[in-house]
Amino acid sequence: MRFEDEVGRALRLTAGAYSTEQRLLAERSLARGRRRVARRRIAVAGGSAMAAALVAVAGVQWGGLGDGGRGNPAATSGSDHDYRRFSVTREEMKNILFNGMERAGVATAHPQVTAAGSSGPDRPATASFDFGDGWGRARVTLSVRRVDPAQPGLKKLITCPPRAGSPYEECTTQSDNRAVKGYTGAGKAGGVKKWAVTMLSSNGYVIDVATYNIPSPTTASAAPGVRADGTPTADVWLTPTAAASSPDPATSLSRNPRMNPGKLRYLAMYVDASFTGTGDPNPFGTVPPGSRPEPGDILPVLKSLLPKRLHVYSEGGTGADGHVVVVDPEKGDTTYIQAVRTAGDKEFWSQTLPDGTKVGTRRTAGEQPGVIELRADALRVNGLWMSLTAYNAPSPTSKKRGAEPAVTLDELKAMAVSRAWLLAR
Repeated sequence: MRFEDEVGRALRLTAGAYSTEQRLLAERSLARGRRRVARRRIAVAGGSAMAAALVAVAGVQWGGLGDGGRGNPAATSGSDHDYRRFSVTREEMKNILFNGMERAGVATAHPQVTAAGSSGPDRPATASFDFGDGWGRARVTLSVRRVDPAQPGLKKLITCPPRAGSPYEECTTQSDNRAVKGYTGAGKAGGVKKWAVTMLSSNGYVIDVATYNIPSPTTASAAPGVRADGTPTADVWLTPTAAASSPDPATSLSRNPRMNPGKLRYLAMYVDASFTGTGDPNPFGTVPPGSRPEPGDILPVLKSLLPKRLHVYSEGGTGADGHVVVVDPEKGDTTYIQAVRTAGDKEFWSQTLPDGTKVGTRRTAGEQPGVIELRADALRVNGLWMSLTAYNAPSPTSKKRGAEPAVTLDELKAMAVSRAWLLAR
């Protein structure tokens, strides 16, 4: 074991018996010691090639990449995204759709969920949900596939065609990479109606969610214009005979889907939050349906949104809030960051996002001299209000530990508006 590794291990073990501020002093000392060791090695090496190698190694070891030294090409290039990877199981897709329906506020009875996973970007993962909506049986479908958002041609998926000749009776292109489409087969195939939302996620996914005013027919495999999973194709609709073979003969084809476009948009956002930039499902979104929230369920979401350069030194929280004390290893500064699910406070909204989320930010003085409080709030249309605050101190009432908080107001705002909060139970 190298000398600096032994020192680091000893400092960490010893710090466990200290108070919070003493542990933070130990962490800052360790960070400064590592920088000195790196500078000393480079000076001894003398050669430019050796110096460059040491800098590269230091970047991998101390950059907070979190890949366990496996050399993830996406991570080493400074990106958290790997568009070549996509892996999700059938059970995870079922849970994502079931949980998303619940969060979208859709009352369901006797649900039947089917799904198919994926092990690569060339194959979409799918799920479908048949349920009683109070007026009969209905259906919701989900498809997720992995893409590079910069790929040419993808914008066509979220852009409505010219009205003349459009297959949609209604279509709206929205500014946050979504298209909402509504169309029916009235007069063609018995009045089957469908709403659909297509979203191009910045995480690198094309998400399609759709709802129908009928469930999947029991004779889907024999019905023309129906895929193997029972989903009607976009241009050929279920025949009245196939629709009549539905498990619920009382279903009326003349009614509209009970799940409106607003709930579909919310479902699409939930699905987006349920996948990470590395092509894996987010464990917060794939929990077994109906499972109870754990104490401090806000905390793991907060930790997942922190800038990668920060080291979490202590943490805590309850079901409605979570907080962390983080250390910036470059500067050694200490910052307290808290996330709270709130139902009301002084409103200071300054911006409304395309999806209707209200956002407000402010910078004020803290209780102690030199302490700065940064705050960013986001209120979603479904009533979820997240408030995040940061202090350049180990706690809101402590003395300052740095000139500025280790996160910027823009970073705090990005954390507040993240769709990942939709996964906090």
